[in-house]
Amino acid sequence: MNFYFKKIKLIHYFILTVFSFYINFYFANKGLYPIDTFSFFDSGYLITQGYHPIKDFWVISGIVIDYLQAFFFLIFGYNWNAYVFHASFFNVLLCIFFLFFLNNFNKKPHLNLFLSLSVAVLCYPVSGTPFPYQHSYILSLISLIVFYLAVSKEERKYWIILPIIMFLSFFSMQMPAGLINLLLIVFTSYYFLKFNNKPIFHFSIGILISITIMLIYFVTVKVDIKSFITQIILFPLSIGESRITGDLSSYASANLFKKLTFRGTVGHFKFINIILIANIITILISIRRGAKFFDDKKIFLNLLIFLSGVSFIFHQLITANQTFIFSLIPILSGFFIIQIKELFSIDNKKFYYLIVFFILFVTLKYNDVYNSKRKFMDLQNVNLSKSIEASKINNKFNKLNWITPFYFRENPEQEIEFLKETISLISSENNNFILITNYQFFSVILQKKINILSRWYFASNNTIPTTYDNKYYKYYLNRINNIIENREIKKIFILETYPNELDFINFKDYLKEKCFKKNKINEIFYSLTINSC
Repeated sequence: MNFYFKKIKLIHYFILTVFSFYINFYFANKGLYPIDTFSFFDSGYLITQGYHPIKDFWVISGIVIDYLQAFFFLIFGYNWNAYVFHASFFNVLLCIFFLFFLNNFNKKPHLNLFLSLSVAVLCYPVSGTPFPYQHSYILSLISLIVFYLAVSKEERKYWIILPIIMFLSFFSMQMPAGLINLLLIVFTSYYFLKFNNKPIFHFSIGILISITIMLIYFVTVKVDIKSFITQIILFPLSIGESRITGDLSSYASANLFKKLTFRGTVGHFKFINIILIANIITILISIRRGAKFFDDKKIFLNLLIFLSGVSFIFHQLITANQTFIFSLIPILSGFFIIQIKELFSIDNKKFYYLIVFFILFVTLKYNDVYNSKRKFMDLQNVNLSKSIEASKINNKFNKLNWITPFYFRENPEQEIEFLKETISLISSENNNFILITNYQFFSVILQKKINILSRWYFASNNTIPTTYDNKYYKYYLNRINNIIENREIKKIFILETYPNELDFINFKDYLKEKCFKKNKINEIFYSLTINSC
């Protein structure tokens, strides 16, 4: 019988691996949102050519993803498929790890597979391509699972792995990893003080490995400490602060006070909230039956899961992106099944059928809205059938169906013609130049080191300091001035995804004490030629 179940589990792992990989690959090729879709395309390539984030171009997050993408390019070639493989791999990673976790606690392999398949549908396919929130979210979930296993199984390997995953999640994106890491630090400390202090040594090994990785990075890449702290810690903190305090300069859709409505906090996350409420009710019932709140490991673990769910919702409220956490529904359901079994020894078929129908409904609902209609990429109101093959731009984009949600949504052919014109003009430029655009793929297409200033260009101090009143504007400006001077830049190309997208950039500040001539090439493309005054 054990051999039979082992065989079934192996088949399940194979099915889940294939499904979770290809469902992400399929939806990743259905349209795009340039500023998000190409976040790590050029940067991954530039790392293979000796350029590095923080040191050579401005970033506020995602350096782990940059280096991972460089690895995927080296393995699979400099092309779109290698880019999507990266995101698909992370979809597989979470799903396989989640299935492994469920199989450790719930002896219902088919139900475990079903929940994991739901995660595969609702997790990475919403964006499809490497994205910092998704990586941070996935690694944070894995760190929670590892902690749960460490406490439940009391195996040393989990305590060593835990701080390494926490480290990688934070340097993929500071949030939601920062919130989850804070919870894990508090709960880990309590566990060591209250339950068992023997794993401290192994946990310390994981911390030392993480610190060593960081030191190697600083020494080999020669990253300036001040640049690191400014880009990864201080400036992102200022963004988060403005969103939480309701600062008028913060991006409207990420303003916490504007989202603190019944619909925004309860209605929009209703299915997640249902499970969280059920979670806390079972904890309260268990306490009423005599369990000691501060002494029971099971309550201790389930309280962590509840607070983590709340933290993920809070983080979603202060992001400027569409919702990406609906995969929490099958994940929290999996934890809830374990909770019910461990606290109350419930093993009822009707209960499982209810979970299956609930998850099936949720999966179909959000798959239609966020995957099929590509809502996360703001393509929900775009006719996706008008998309055209991106290989018309370059063969490196093979498989991608090109259509964007803005200016060219009705005419993607014109957008592609403009991009081809841009490629032609840039490829013939012999002088050192800077390219400012949210189409961050030209380095890969032209196979050359293109000077980029930032990963993203977005107004309202959301990705780069853009206004004089921002305390990091002068620092950013000095950085740009030094790049122009030290790299002997003769021309700046500006390519927009829609007309006037980058009007917030003050080029008079960028070109301090220099004269320049503007040349408009088409509706979204112009250049600034730097002349002697």
